[in-house]
Amino acid sequence: MKKSILTVGIAMLFIVGSATFIGCGNSENHESDSHEHAEGEEHAHEEIAETTYYCPMKCEGEKTYAEEGSCPECGMDLVVLDEEGEH
Repeated sequence: MKKSILTVGIAMLFIVGSATFIGCGNSENHESDSHEHAEGEEHAHEEIAETTYYCPMKCEGEKTYAEEGSCPECGMDLVVLDEEGEH
């Protein structure tokens, strides 16, 4: 009985150890997430996803700003406009 428990335990350790080495194997593919881009495409996705800001006090109505900072009317920090364009 003790011998079968020991055998099962060793087998489980072997399986877990093998899974760990297989999963962490070739680290060359996991070290960097860099992608190759054609010339001019390097930051194209960043240009599309511009961040828009607005004043939470709505001092100037629905006016939005391209850069973060303070509202020129009340001085409050501008807030990021969500992706759906809702305040």
